[in-house]
Amino acid sequence: MFGAKFSVMVNGVPAGFFSNSKGLRQGDPLSPYLFVLGMEVLSTLIRRAVDGGFLSGCRLQGRGGVEMSVSHLLFAGDTIIFCEARKEQLTALSWILAWFEASSDLRINLAKSVLIPVGEVEENEELAVELRCRVGSLPTVYLRLPLGAHHKAISIWDGVEEKIRRRLAQWKREYISKGEHITLIKSTLASMPIYLMSLFRMPKIVAKRLEKLQRDFLWGGGSFERKVHLINWEVVCTQKEKGGLGIRKIDPLNKALLGKWIWIFAYEKDNLWKRVIGVKYGQEGFGWRTKKARETFGVGVWKEIMAEANWCWDSIKFKVGKGTRVKLWTDQ
Repeated sequence: MFGAKFSVMVNGVPAGFFSNSKGLRQGDPLSPYLFVLGMEVLSTLIRRAVDGGFLSGCRLQGRGGVEMSVSHLLFAGDTIIFCEARKEQLTALSWILAWFEASSDLRINLAKSVLIPVGEVEENEELAVELRCRVGSLPTVYLRLPLGAHHKAISIWDGVEEKIRRRLAQWKREYISKGEHITLIKSTLASMPIYLMSLFRMPKIVAKRLEKLQRDFLWGGGSFERKVHLINWEVVCTQKEKGGLGIRKIDPLNKALLGKWIWIFAYEKDNLWKRVIGVKYGQEGFGWRTKKARETFGVGVWKEIMAEANWCWDSIKFKVGKGTRVKLWTDQ
């Protein structure tokens, strides 16, 4: 329930406050708007604390000495607040949360809150006690590989392949028609790696293995038995209008998903993620795109995306407005 209070203006003067008898439960269409209003109060308190030097935020330094500070992130019902691992900053943060509770009449469940240290941090437990929460750890999104490492060392794709095999093993016990095979490939098998494919380039050897699983399931079901493939896979992946079955090939889909970020970066106006990427890597071409990622360590997400920048930009055309951000002789 959202504990709101109301007041009636009588001759321009508030006539006291009274509590509502009915509130909004989770799932109500108005709930997201109330969350935005409440989080705006918290965001204002955090920004004032950063401006006053009580919180440091996360400082990003890019090319040419350009810096940017990110104090907090909000997504749905989750909130991430950045600060230094010092007792003074945790004390200031606890006061901010207390002021937020007093101003919004909401209660923060600190038992569900997590203090996540980044790097080597001493006295984690003492810092967690200051904020009255527990200590957690960063989730492992992907592995950082040494230079020259082979793609087969990437465990994330092995996990995707294992999930597909488990799903096929479940379908093995059921009788499924050929038409249902096609539907399951499009709706399930082809969509399971979509999220990772939108951030990382899939190694060709992995793409071949996943497509082989789709081919074997199409002609042999979930039993993994070798059966004759009646139609070439290239024909199967052709559009229906051209005589195929419309199954999307993995490699072109992977390139399209990565290239979409290049287009979104050019199209979006002033989003936070765009400003962060722009500060870190620098911008060129009147701000339509970033400079190349030249880091020599690990596997970066934007570095993977920028690997598809050339073909994507060759396919982008400009509709000229004022003309101040378009190169007449080089842009399409």
